[in-house]
Amino acid sequence: MFRHGSIWMLLALASLLVACGEPQASEAQEGQLRYVRVARVVQEDHARELRFSGITRSARRATLAFQVSGTLAERPVEIGQTVRKGQLLARLYNPALGPGVAAGEARVAELDARLEQLARDVQRADEVYARQLISIADVEKVRSQQQVARASRDLAAAQLAEARQQLQQATLLAPFDAGVDAVLFERGEFVAAGQAAIQISGTGALEVEFAIPESLIDEFVAGRQVMLNLPFLQDRQVPAHVSLVGEAGGRAGGLFPVEVVLESGELGLRPGLTVELLLPVSGRTSLSVPLAAILDPGTGQPRVFRVLDGRVEPVFVKVGRLQGSQVEVFGPLQEGEQVVITSLGSLTPGQQVEILQ
Repeated sequence: MFRHGSIWMLLALASLLVACGEPQASEAQEGQLRYVRVARVVQEDHARELRFSGITRSARRATLAFQVSGTLAERPVEIGQTVRKGQLLARLYNPALGPGVAAGEARVAELDARLEQLARDVQRADEVYARQLISIADVEKVRSQQQVARASRDLAAAQLAEARQQLQQATLLAPFDAGVDAVLFERGEFVAAGQAAIQISGTGALEVEFAIPESLIDEFVAGRQVMLNLPFLQDRQVPAHVSLVGEAGGRAGGLFPVEVVLESGELGLRPGLTVELLLPVSGRTSLSVPLAAILDPGTGQPRVFRVLDGRVEPVFVKVGRLQGSQVEVFGPLQEGEQVVITSLGSLTPGQQVEILQ
């Protein structure tokens, strides 16, 4: 892409060459026939393709943490290892957890025995009361003791369940089939409750998150089909679709997160690959002519000579971008019209010309 100053230099050089190689307009006799070559005014579509980079990741992933504190006692997995659902990933040692379960089990067993004894006591009390040897108040007293024991047993059972759950929370199991992405602690290290310990990515569907500027966020809607390019895999292209469009960029002028899911069935893909999102963006259209059609006699007012009914007329234009041998022009021209590309320095307005084939 040339800068605007570069275009003016090229125009000046082209005009100088034309002036040196052709007789001046003052030397030409009015009405003299000139033989010229022409080119057509063409309309250029300045559509462009934007690229956004991202990294593939598993659509199903998790960062696992213990809900209790302790020292890492076991971690039988390493980075890159594949694990199955329910497989042991890590276990903590916390000296307060084991005794809590044992104490809870003992308390429940004690109350179970107490309830069995009270059940027999209630039965005997009912039999004795039937023979009218004790009062109903004595029977109610034994039944009340039984109810208190039952409530105590329910409380002890709940405490035992909590102790067992805490002991279970000292163990991390794989929630689904996955690959291990990161292990954040080694054996013997202290791990606080809630602190990330292991990161895993599930097998199956892949996704990519892209950061999109607010000026383009309206180009993305959930379900839109897009094309992804893998620049380091021979520019392989794979289809995908938009799964999520972020509601906010976090700050004015910020970037919006857009998640794209790769179509299932694409072989040879894995997490961690570099991909590019190819986004065609419609651009403006403009007219262009060959650079040789532009004449600037040093006045700063470039022009072209348009051929109409066998005669030429000058059309003043503004010059835009230079692309190859074509230059963008702005002025009262129409697509398909013919402009002269030879002998510009010897032409006068209204001069009759004949087009060389």
